[in-house]
Amino acid sequence: MVLHLEKIQVETEAELWRWLDQNHQSSLSYLLVTWKKADLARYVSREQVLDALLAYGWIDGRRYALDEARTMQLICQRQQQKWTKTYRERVDRLILSGRLKPSGLAVVDAAKANGTWLSGQDIDTLELPEDLHGALSASNGLDWWAGAAPSYRRNVLRWLSTAKTEKTRQKRCHEIAHACGAGQKIKNL
Repeated sequence: MVLHLEKIQVETEAELWRWLDQNHQSSLSYLLVTWKKADLARYVSREQVLDALLAYGWIDGRRYALDEARTMQLICQRQQQKWTKTYRERVDRLILSGRLKPSGLAVVDAAKANGTWLSGQDIDTLELPEDLHGALSASNGLDWWAGAAPSYRRNVLRWLSTAKTEKTRQKRCHEIAHACGAGQKIKNL
Protein backbone atom coordinates (compact mmCIF):
# COMPACT_ATOMS: atom_id res chain seq x y z
CA MET A 1 0.00 0.00 0.00
CA VAL A 2 1.14 3.56 -0.62
CA LEU A 3 -0.05 5.08 2.64
CA HIS A 4 3.42 6.42 3.41
CA LEU A 5 3.13 9.04 0.64
CA GLU A 6 2.36 12.66 1.40
CA LYS A 7 -1.37 13.41 1.24
CA ILE A 8 -2.57 16.49 -0.62
CA GLN A 9 -6.19 17.38 0.17
CA VAL A 10 -8.16 19.67 -2.13
CA GLU A 11 -11.68 20.98 -1.75
CA THR A 12 -12.08 22.83 -5.06
CA GLU A 13 -10.93 22.39 -8.63
CA ALA A 14 -9.13 25.75 -8.44
CA GLU A 15 -7.21 24.55 -5.38
CA LEU A 16 -6.00 21.49 -7.31
CA TRP A 17 -4.85 23.62 -10.27
CA ARG A 18 -2.99 25.97 -7.87
CA TRP A 19 -1.26 23.03 -6.17
CA LEU A 20 -0.20 21.57 -9.52
CA ASP A 21 0.99 24.96 -10.73
CA GLN A 22 3.30 25.16 -7.71
CA ASN A 23 4.35 21.47 -7.60
CA HIS A 24 4.16 20.06 -11.16
CA GLN A 25 7.96 19.78 -11.40
CA SER A 26 8.15 17.46 -8.39
CA SER A 27 9.32 13.93 -9.19
CA LEU A 28 7.54 12.55 -6.11
CA SER A 29 4.29 10.63 -6.00
CA TYR A 30 1.46 11.89 -3.81
CA LEU A 31 -1.94 10.80 -2.59
CA LEU A 32 -4.59 13.25 -3.74
CA VAL A 33 -7.37 13.36 -1.16
CA THR A 34 -10.79 14.42 -2.43
CA TRP A 35 -14.26 14.47 -0.92
CA LYS A 36 -16.97 12.11 -2.10
CA LYS A 37 -19.95 13.38 -4.07
CA ALA A 38 -22.16 13.41 -0.96
CA ASP A 39 -20.30 16.58 0.09
CA LEU A 40 -21.01 18.72 -2.99
CA ALA A 41 -19.47 21.84 -1.44
CA ARG A 42 -16.04 20.17 -1.38
CA TYR A 43 -16.45 17.60 -4.18
CA VAL A 44 -13.94 17.64 -7.06
CA SER A 45 -15.03 15.24 -9.80
CA ARG A 46 -12.85 12.61 -11.44
CA GLU A 47 -13.13 14.54 -14.71
CA GLN A 48 -11.91 17.74 -13.05
CA VAL A 49 -9.00 15.86 -11.48
CA LEU A 50 -8.02 14.25 -14.80
CA ASP A 51 -8.14 17.56 -16.66
CA ALA A 52 -5.89 19.23 -14.11
CA LEU A 53 -3.41 16.34 -13.95
CA LEU A 54 -3.11 15.96 -17.72
CA ALA A 55 -2.79 19.72 -18.19
CA TYR A 56 0.42 19.61 -16.16
CA GLY A 57 1.73 16.30 -17.53
CA TRP A 58 0.69 14.18 -14.55
CA ILE A 59 -1.24 10.92 -14.34
CA ASP A 60 -3.78 9.42 -12.01
CA GLY A 61 -3.30 6.03 -10.42
CA ARG A 62 -5.21 3.71 -8.20
CA ARG A 63 -7.91 5.14 -5.94
CA TYR A 64 -8.35 4.06 -2.32
CA ALA A 65 -11.00 4.74 0.32
CA LEU A 66 -9.60 6.99 3.03
CA ASP A 67 -12.70 7.14 5.21
CA GLU A 68 -16.47 7.36 4.76
CA ALA A 69 -16.28 10.89 3.35
CA ARG A 70 -13.07 10.93 1.31
CA THR A 71 -11.01 8.98 -1.20
CA MET A 72 -7.34 9.22 -2.02
CA GLN A 73 -5.71 8.61 -5.35
CA LEU A 74 -2.11 8.10 -6.36
CA ILE A 75 -0.86 10.93 -8.61
CA CYS A 76 2.56 11.59 -10.13
CA GLN A 77 4.33 12.93 -13.19
CA ARG A 78 3.60 10.90 -16.31
CA GLN A 79 6.55 8.74 -17.32
CA GLN A 80 6.35 6.11 -20.08
CA GLN A 81 2.72 5.06 -19.71
CA LYS A 82 0.62 4.36 -22.78
CA TRP A 83 -2.00 6.94 -23.66
CA THR A 84 -5.58 5.73 -23.88
CA LYS A 85 -7.97 7.13 -26.44
CA THR A 86 -9.96 8.93 -23.75
CA TYR A 87 -6.82 10.61 -22.38
CA ARG A 88 -5.74 11.65 -25.88
CA GLU A 89 -9.19 13.13 -26.47
CA ARG A 90 -9.04 14.90 -23.11
CA VAL A 91 -5.67 16.43 -24.04
CA ASP A 92 -7.16 17.61 -27.35
CA ARG A 93 -9.95 19.37 -25.41
CA LEU A 94 -7.40 20.95 -23.06
CA ILE A 95 -5.45 22.25 -26.06
CA LEU A 96 -8.60 23.67 -27.69
CA SER A 97 -9.62 25.39 -24.46
CA GLY A 98 -6.12 26.79 -23.92
CA ARG A 99 -5.69 24.98 -20.59
CA LEU A 100 -2.82 22.63 -21.49
CA LYS A 101 0.26 23.91 -19.67
CA PRO A 102 3.80 23.87 -21.14
CA SER A 103 4.73 20.93 -18.88
CA GLY A 104 1.74 18.98 -20.18
CA LEU A 105 2.58 19.81 -23.78
CA ALA A 106 6.17 18.65 -23.22
CA VAL A 107 4.88 15.28 -21.97
CA VAL A 108 2.56 14.95 -24.99
CA ASP A 109 5.39 15.82 -27.38
CA ALA A 110 7.66 13.25 -25.69
CA ALA A 111 4.93 10.58 -25.95
CA LYS A 112 4.50 11.29 -29.65
CA ALA A 113 8.27 11.07 -30.14
CA ASN A 114 8.73 7.80 -28.19
CA GLY A 115 5.63 6.06 -29.54
CA THR A 116 3.58 5.82 -26.35
CA TRP A 117 1.02 8.37 -27.64
CA LEU A 118 -0.56 5.82 -30.00
CA SER A 119 0.72 2.55 -28.51
CA GLY A 120 -2.53 1.72 -26.73
CA GLN A 121 -4.80 1.82 -29.77
CA ASP A 122 -5.28 -1.95 -29.86
CA ILE A 123 -6.53 -1.76 -26.28
CA ASP A 124 -8.86 1.14 -27.10
CA THR A 125 -10.44 -0.89 -29.92
CA LEU A 126 -10.60 -4.02 -27.73
CA GLU A 127 -8.52 -5.96 -30.24
CA LEU A 128 -7.94 -9.44 -28.84
CA PRO A 129 -4.26 -10.53 -29.03
CA GLU A 130 -3.67 -13.95 -30.59
CA ASP A 131 -2.24 -15.51 -27.43
CA LEU A 132 -5.23 -14.43 -25.35
CA HIS A 133 -7.69 -15.50 -28.05
CA GLY A 134 -6.14 -18.97 -28.06
CA ALA A 135 -6.25 -19.22 -24.28
CA LEU A 136 -9.88 -18.05 -24.16
CA SER A 137 -10.84 -20.56 -26.86
CA ALA A 138 -9.17 -23.40 -24.95
CA SER A 139 -10.99 -22.48 -21.72
CA ASN A 140 -14.38 -21.91 -23.38
CA GLY A 141 -14.21 -18.32 -22.15
CA LEU A 142 -14.67 -16.46 -25.45
CA ASP A 143 -18.42 -15.97 -25.05
CA TRP A 144 -18.06 -14.71 -21.48
CA TRP A 145 -15.27 -12.37 -22.60
CA ALA A 146 -17.40 -10.98 -25.44
CA GLY A 147 -20.26 -10.29 -23.02
CA ALA A 148 -18.12 -8.53 -20.41
CA ALA A 149 -18.30 -4.75 -20.15
CA PRO A 150 -15.96 -2.92 -22.55
CA SER A 151 -14.35 -1.03 -19.65
CA TYR A 152 -13.53 -4.32 -17.92
CA ARG A 153 -12.09 -5.84 -21.11
CA ARG A 154 -10.01 -2.68 -21.65
CA ASN A 155 -8.59 -2.92 -18.12
CA VAL A 156 -7.75 -6.60 -18.62
CA LEU A 157 -6.04 -5.92 -21.96
CA ARG A 158 -4.09 -3.06 -20.40
CA TRP A 159 -2.99 -5.36 -17.56
CA LEU A 160 -1.93 -8.02 -20.05
CA SER A 161 0.01 -5.48 -22.13
CA THR A 162 2.06 -4.35 -19.13
CA ALA A 163 3.63 -7.78 -18.58
CA LYS A 164 7.38 -7.23 -18.73
CA THR A 165 8.36 -10.82 -19.59
CA GLU A 166 6.86 -13.50 -21.83
CA LYS A 167 6.50 -15.78 -18.80
CA THR A 168 4.44 -13.15 -16.98
CA ARG A 169 2.32 -12.56 -20.08
CA GLN A 170 1.61 -16.29 -20.41
CA LYS A 171 0.69 -16.49 -16.73
CA ARG A 172 -1.71 -13.56 -17.13
CA CYS A 173 -3.24 -15.09 -20.29
CA HIS A 174 -3.87 -18.28 -18.34
CA GLU A 175 -5.38 -16.37 -15.40
CA ILE A 176 -7.66 -14.37 -17.71
CA ALA A 177 -8.75 -17.47 -19.63
CA HIS A 178 -9.39 -19.44 -16.44
CA ALA A 179 -11.54 -16.65 -14.97
CA CYS A 180 -13.52 -16.16 -18.20
CA GLY A 181 -14.00 -19.90 -18.59
CA ALA A 182 -15.50 -19.93 -15.09
CA GLY A 183 -17.64 -16.88 -15.89
CA GLN A 184 -15.83 -14.67 -13.39
CA LYS A 185 -13.94 -11.40 -13.37
CA ILE A 186 -10.32 -11.20 -12.31
CA LYS A 187 -10.14 -9.73 -8.84
CA ASN A 188 -7.95 -6.76 -7.91
CA LEU A 189 -7.17 -5.46 -11.36
